[in-house]
Amino acid sequence: MTDVNRRPGKQRLSIWHWPTRFGLVVLALAVLALPFYAAAEYYLYGKYMSTQVQPPTVRIDAKKAASWSAAAESLPATAAPVVLAYHDIGSGPSDYTVTPASFDAQLTALEKAGYRSLTTDEFVAYLQGEPAPPRSVYITFDDGPNGLWVYGDRILARHHMHGTVFLITDRVDDRPYYLSWNEIARMQASGRWDFQDHTHNLHRRAVVDAQGHRASALSNRLWLSQQQRQESPAEYKTRVEGDLQLSFDEFATHDLPAPKLFAFPFSEATERANLPTHNQILQDILKDRFVATMTNVSSLPLPASRRAAAARQVRRLEVLKSTTPGEVVTNTVRWTQVAPQASAPLAQPQLWTRDDNSGTDGLGPFTGAGPYPEKSSPVRYMADSYRALSSVDWNNYEVDARVSDLVDRSNQGAVQVRDGSDAPVAVSVSQANLSVSVAGTKKLVRHLPVASSHMLRIAVRNDTTQVWVDGTVHVTLPTTGKPANRTGGIVLRVGINKQGASWPHFASLRIVDIAGGSRAVTGSQQSVGDAALLAPNASWVSSPDVKSPLKITHRELTPQGRTLSAYGAYQPDATARWNDYTLNGTIANLTNTEVSGALWVRVGSPLAISVRVYRDHLNVYSGNADNQSLVASRPLAAATTHPVTITVTAESTLITVDGSTSVSLIAKGETGGVGFSAYRGLTRWSWPTVQKLNITSTAGTG
Repeated sequence: MTDVNRRPGKQRLSIWHWPTRFGLVVLALAVLALPFYAAAEYYLYGKYMSTQVQPPTVRIDAKKAASWSAAAESLPATAAPVVLAYHDIGSGPSDYTVTPASFDAQLTALEKAGYRSLTTDEFVAYLQGEPAPPRSVYITFDDGPNGLWVYGDRILARHHMHGTVFLITDRVDDRPYYLSWNEIARMQASGRWDFQDHTHNLHRRAVVDAQGHRASALSNRLWLSQQQRQESPAEYKTRVEGDLQLSFDEFATHDLPAPKLFAFPFSEATERANLPTHNQILQDILKDRFVATMTNVSSLPLPASRRAAAARQVRRLEVLKSTTPGEVVTNTVRWTQVAPQASAPLAQPQLWTRDDNSGTDGLGPFTGAGPYPEKSSPVRYMADSYRALSSVDWNNYEVDARVSDLVDRSNQGAVQVRDGSDAPVAVSVSQANLSVSVAGTKKLVRHLPVASSHMLRIAVRNDTTQVWVDGTVHVTLPTTGKPANRTGGIVLRVGINKQGASWPHFASLRIVDIAGGSRAVTGSQQSVGDAALLAPNASWVSSPDVKSPLKITHRELTPQGRTLSAYGAYQPDATARWNDYTLNGTIANLTNTEVSGALWVRVGSPLAISVRVYRDHLNVYSGNADNQSLVASRPLAAATTHPVTITVTAESTLITVDGSTSVSLIAKGETGGVGFSAYRGLTRWSWPTVQKLNITSTAGTG
């Protein structure tokens, strides 16, 4: 029975009571906060990940497309790449903002002209000595504006092209104009983009003297207002090095590969307003960190070339809002490096550039067609450069020129060779004299038989410049300096000695490539019989002292890395004298029509041969490492693998594919070793390989 008089006690609480109530409170707060969190995340996503815009539909007139293709018909199949400089893609009013429709049309035009695009790794490989790639452009964008993600990315994807962005790292996430790190991560992951250096926070003007003048904060010592003085050289060096280190740190923090290239802010590579002229502080800082620097302005012609690689500075072709697709193609063609060969350059006025400030234009004053300066004009000198931007690596060539209408002591005509080099050679003739100058310094004067016309022959070789006049007077001048600084094309000059005198002209002009002939070979040589191409320790290099990106196994060579092309040569220094051999290999993994592999023979000679095999056709190229031309093409039965056999003798190169398709090329005794290169249209596609690669000697057989 219950005791009703007992006072009721407190009910004992479970040990989970308070934790449960606390958990319910937290849950309720989380539920209440969730919409706010989602809204904040949505806001941040929208702020740091812009919505991409699909590319516009651009219709290209058939005649224009045909003209773009025709513009590049005479170019070599392989050549030094042309570097294009863009800034932004969008609809803004700036001259530096190219519209999406224009950008799309420009890439279409480049494709029609046979150009592909390069990654930075491929471009750097060329600068470090790898053979020139198939006709290419290296597409760069300065600063890192948001329009590259919003508009540019989808356009690059449409054309299977690649872009490189030079980032100002301190301005990343500075919205809405600049890219965000989120967008950069997506761009990097796509394989369509890579990123290089444009300083951390030195892309700005700053006060550089007591008068308040402002100039590039990178290229100048700054004015320290509190101390009323300029930075010392040591302080300048510390500031610049610190800024570059911050940019490198940002790259590492955001999982980007360390940059290999640097673009000068404002393209002011040569502005050293208050650094001592003898002081190389900035140049030394940049050379310590980067393979090369980019600028849009240079005092000498420095398009991508062996000369630019030696200088470690490359000039870019700038593209603006007003640049038409046709102009992009025309200018890119003019910048593409070609071999020194022209049978009638005086019939190509579009390839000449006047830079004499004479107030006249055109090639006419050099051919006798005029117009000439007025008789009362003070102009006494005119000059015209042939292929000024596409001849910077010219060497081993011969110039034949006839100078006519020479009048006693009144006028003269000249041909300058090695133009733009450290030591250009100017050969001038008057009616009775020959004068030769090197780098502006007169080296000799010779008397000539008096004549109103003289025939010049100038032979430009690695170590000498030889001059003949009228087939008799002969002069040889030694050439000094680094090989890359000895090269260059030609300039014609005409001059008069007094006002109102008649002008001479060039009656004929021809340029001949004389690169053929034997090469100097140094170092120990390996015999063909001792070669082991797929041995684990086999030495394959992409350029001097640079190991090739090829993985070697007992059965194949496989390219490595996120690039669009790869190249390797087997011990080129030790195989320079190879001849009389047969190279066998099977090009495999040709998964689509934009994947190809090539076997090379006679590597290192002026007429190296590359046999490039696609899924359904074969192309054969011939030429030196920097300029190869297509010499044969054959259809193949579509397949993912094609066996290739190349037999090399002193008289011929015989190529057989699939045991039946044959190409035979005449040889002139060129010697050299072997190589392999691989190409693909997108980095996400698998590489082609070469299997069962072997070489045998045929010396003494037959």
